[in-house]
Order: sequence, then C-alpha cells, then structure tokens
Amino acid sequence: MILRRKALVAAIFSASASSVSMASDAPSTVEEMVVTGVRTDAPLNVTTNPKAPRQPVPAHDGADFLKTIPGFSVIRKGGADGDPIFRGMAGSRLSMLVDGETILGGCGNRMDPPTAYIFPETFDSIQVIKGPQSVQHGPGNSAGVVLFERNQARPQQQDVSVHSSVLAGSFGRHDEVLDAGFSTPEFSIRGSASNAAQDNYEDGDGVEVHSQYRRWNTQLTLAWTPDDNTRLELSGARSDGEAAYADRGVDGSKFARENYGVKFSRDNIGSFLKSIEAQAYYNYVDHVMDNYTLRTPTGMANPVGMNPDRQTTGARFALGFVPSVNTDLVVGIDTQGNEHSNRSSMNQNKVRYQDLPRVADAEFSQTGVFAELGWNFGADHRLVGGLRADDWEVKDSRQAVSLGMMSTAPNPSYGQTRSETLHSGFLRYETGLESIDSTFYAGIGHNERFPDYWELVSKESASSVSAMDTKSEKLTQFDTGLIYKGDKLSGSVSAFYNQIDDFILIQSGFIKQSMAMGGMATARSATIARNVDARSWGLEVDAMYRFNPRWRSELTLASVRGSNRTDDRTLPQLPPLEARLSLQYDNNVWSAGLLWRAIAKQERVDIGRGNIAGQDIGVTDSANILSFNAGWNPSERVLVTAGIDNLLDKTYAEHISRAGAAIPGFDQTTRVNEPGRTAWLKAQYSF
Repeated sequence: MILRRKALVAAIFSASASSVSMASDAPSTVEEMVVTGVRTDAPLNVTTNPKAPRQPVPAHDGADFLKTIPGFSVIRKGGADGDPIFRGMAGSRLSMLVDGETILGGCGNRMDPPTAYIFPETFDSIQVIKGPQSVQHGPGNSAGVVLFERNQARPQQQDVSVHSSVLAGSFGRHDEVLDAGFSTPEFSIRGSASNAAQDNYEDGDGVEVHSQYRRWNTQLTLAWTPDDNTRLELSGARSDGEAAYADRGVDGSKFARENYGVKFSRDNIGSFLKSIEAQAYYNYVDHVMDNYTLRTPTGMANPVGMNPDRQTTGARFALGFVPSVNTDLVVGIDTQGNEHSNRSSMNQNKVRYQDLPRVADAEFSQTGVFAELGWNFGADHRLVGGLRADDWEVKDSRQAVSLGMMSTAPNPSYGQTRSETLHSGFLRYETGLESIDSTFYAGIGHNERFPDYWELVSKESASSVSAMDTKSEKLTQFDTGLIYKGDKLSGSVSAFYNQIDDFILIQSGFIKQSMAMGGMATARSATIARNVDARSWGLEVDAMYRFNPRWRSELTLASVRGSNRTDDRTLPQLPPLEARLSLQYDNNVWSAGLLWRAIAKQERVDIGRGNIAGQDIGVTDSANILSFNAGWNPSERVLVTAGIDNLLDKTYAEHISRAGAAIPGFDQTTRVNEPGRTAWLKAQYSF
C-alpha cells in the first residue's frame, strides 16, 4: 500500500509541474477548479457547488463536503459518516434537508447521522443558512440549516445533461458518479448513481486506522411541466453501504435507505397570490451494527448484532404572496413524524437478530405553521422577519431501559406521552453601502428546540433512568456582518452572540447509586442529559484577493467560544481557532495551488461533557497542514484535478473527534487520527 501511494504521489507531482510550465496566458474566467474555501454570497447565506472538486478530498457523504465552509467541523469516527458541527452545535441544532425532506438515522449512538445517507455530488447545490434566521425550513434550527438541493428548471427545448466523475486516491480510494437527465418542455427524467469505497487509511506515522467503507446510491426523478409555471414531480431513491469504525466495538454493516417523494409547484398565479408549493415524502432507514462483518470477535466475545430502524414521513404546504411591489410573504404548514424500533442479539450463534421481532421504543410527531416576510424600502434597505409555532408530541414505548453490561431497569416513563408547543422567530435588517461596495446586516432570532431522540431516549437524567423530563432548549441570538465585493478584494465577516436557556448538555461518567442483590449499595457510571444555561459567541471570515487575472489568494478563519453559566465552566465540544490560507494560479486552462491550514491549540475543555455527537476528551495541540492541488480544464466539458492532502504527512487529530477504541489488530489512539499524506486524481465530464 505504501509503495502504491508513493507512486501515485510522484505521478501527480509530475503532472502538476508540467501543467504550470505549459500554461497559456489567457485570463481566467473560471472562479476555481478546486474548492478550498467557500465564500459568503448573501447575508447569513453560503452556497457551494457539490460537483466541484474540493480539498481536502472529502468522503462521499454529506458531512465531509461541509468542511470547506468556515465554521464547520466534523467529528471523525472512521473513514466516512462523520457528524457535522457548526459553531460548536451538532445534532438537531443543525438540520439537514434533502430536497426539502427530513431523514434521521437509527443508531442510538450516532453511528449513522443524517449525512450518512446523503451523497452530495448527485445534488446541484448545498446552501447553508446560518443561525435562527429563517422559519421556512422546519423546526429547531438554532445553529442553522443545510439544504441539499437539485435544480428544477424547465427547458425551452429538448435537452440532455450529464455529469460524470471518477476519483482515485491513496488507501484504495475510488469514487464513481453519474448524474444524467433527459428533458423536454413537457416531461423530464433524471437519474443518478454513485459508488464510493476506501480501504483502511494510515495516519502520518503509518499507523493503520480501522476505517474502510463502501457506499452506493441510486436516485430517479420524473417530472411533468405542462407550462413554464407548473411542475409535478415524483422521485425515489435507494442506498446502502458498510463502514468500519475506529471509535467503538462494532461497525456498520448496513446503511439501507428507501425514499419516495412527490412535489407540486405553481408559480405566477396572480398579482397577489404568487405561488403554491406542496410536498410529501417517506424515508425508511434500516441500519445494522455488528462486531463480525468488518472485524473478527476475539477472546470470549460473542458475535453481536443490532438492527435499529426508523421510518420518517413528512409534508409541507406553502403559499407565496406579493402584498405590494416591495413586499414578499410566504405562509405555510409543515409536519413530520418518525417511528424508531430496534432488535438485537448478544449472541448470533444462538439467536439471530434477523429472527427476532422489532420492538418500538419511541414515536415523535411535529406540526408547525410559519410566516416569513421580506420588505424592501428605500433604494438599498430590506427587512426580513418571520414567526413560527410548532406542536410536538413524543410517546415513550420502552418497557425497560438498558443500563449496560446486559442489565436493565423498569422504565418509569413507559407509555407516557409528552406534548409541547414551541415558538420561534427572527428579524433582520440589510442595507447596501454603495460608498464601500458592501452589504451590512444585523439580525436577532429566537429558537425553541424540542429534545431529540438521542437526548430523550438514548440518555438518562441525573435523577432517573429516563430523560423524558428534559426541558426544551431556548436560544436567543444576535447576528451581524458585512459583505464586501471590490475589484481585487472581496470577502465577508459574520459574527454572532447567543444566550441559551436550558441548553441540553450530555454528560458521560455521571456516577449513580443503585441497589445490588442482597441490598448492598453499588455505584455505576451513566451518560445523562441535563439542562444548563449557556452562551456562545464567535465569527467567520472569508476573503479573496486577486493580484492579477491569474493569481489570487484566499483566506478563511473561524472562531467560537462559549460558557456553561450554570456550572461556571467552558462550553464543551467547541473547535479551536482555525485559519486556511491558499495561493492559487489559474489561467483558465491550467491551475495549481497550495493550501495551508493552521489549527490552534485547544485548552478550553470540559472533559466528559458535550452533545449527542461526542464529548470532550482533553486538550489538543496545534497543527499546521500543507496541501497541494492542480487542475486541467481543456474544454467546458472536461476537468481533471489532482491533489496531495497533508503533503508533509503530519500525524494529528481534530479536537472535535471521537476517542479511539481498542480494536484487535489496530493500535489504540487517544483520538481517531486524521489520514496521513493522501494523493488523489479526479476526472469529470459534463455537458
């Protein structure tokens, strides 16, 4: 494997060196062949093209593609299926919508977050709305919402479109993607398929990490567009995969997803009622975790299999109005429900989990109404605001609660139903500053978030084995920023400050007293959910400077801090200060670039505390990572890019990472280390 990696590195170096020497002097019209950082285009709104090559090369899942956006981190567990964090917030604080649909994983320990079922390169755009600054995209988006979307434009004549790519890289990495469509003004069909795989990678010291994965996906969309303003769409998708995990005693041997959806839209209806949108969907996730498919049980360990599943259904209906020339209004209703069940075997040799019935443990339902208004006044001023109310209900179906080590306790909340109505809203002011070619904005938002499955069902509370009495989280946040677009220099600054009442803190290693057989008191360690008051603040910066039409430099920076006011501690699971600086040469045919990623030491930790995605492990050292990329764009249809990530083969781990587990045949590390030197080559053909 090491020899193969060195050969690939040498080949890419040779190709990129010749690309610089053969470059023409034509001025560049292509913004970037390789994405190393994403810039802000509109207030609190970031959009990126997932079909564009990126550095570092991401796993083909929804989380890794977000790492090029300032403020995002990913909790590493292996080679794929990491959990995304934005501004130090994870889980249901950061919603993921796939063409407007909600999808939720099955594992109670976040082996399969929603992004594990997302295949980004088959989408046309990824849009991030920062903070509680929209009410149109479902409930609970205190950190923000990420929208993975496909274009729905109606062609004026018959059209064929194709996007295809292949990628090869170190550690046996290979990806294949095909996204093709045929459309007429009346009908269209679009299908996509992807396959991605990688063997175990090595860190900078050559230590092998249990991290191999295989992922595949298919998707099909049929649409009827009788005129320019009407669209009826039917869609379906299937995907599956397997992934090894370096942070736990089991791997994911099945990530099966089944999806069906229907959409209807009508635009330009009249002068007052402008549009109608309706959508309904079904998502089913069937997940398997075991210790025998991708690893071998050792010693006295039995083959163990666990098979959680989740069915999620939802719908949305929205009306768009134009009350006046300068005003737009969206009013709507959305609903979502999900049912979770599980079955497991502690010894597959005696009783297979496949032969056991599924047992439901929880059922969630939510219905929300919302209204969002935009008003343009004066030449360069705009107000945007919205209100939202959500009715939540959850039923606890667990007769017993697992305490670990094959022991259980009666569930005091068995059969109980909890209902609650929550409210959210925001108001934002935007203005254009012509004198400095800038846009300034400031907004305040309030968000009330209902506890999710991983907080209510997968955890205990301090006083009970059930956490069903965990309070809803209430966040109030102020956002402000400036976007500048000049001839040579462009960029943005985005800052935030929030207060969070009843922040849901996850705390591991909480000691509980219990009674053992014979009446003797014993102590056990539990992971609990508890409410605290907290605050956090931070900023993101992005900038690009063009020295001339061919040379440019880009900078991104992200910083977040926070405090647990109840316990007078730092807020845990906050990434350290991070900056990325790149230098790029691009003449519209050839490109070459260097990327320097600087990560500061993180000493602000609260060990054993965090969120549903992970808890603080300890202090992490600083790291400096250098990467190289090159590209060749001989025509509008062909793009070939290559890169070497972690060029100097540094050994490091992200601060936001899971702890390494003891896995036979692998060295245990404090955290799951990042990949060492990684070479990759990607070819794309599109029209």
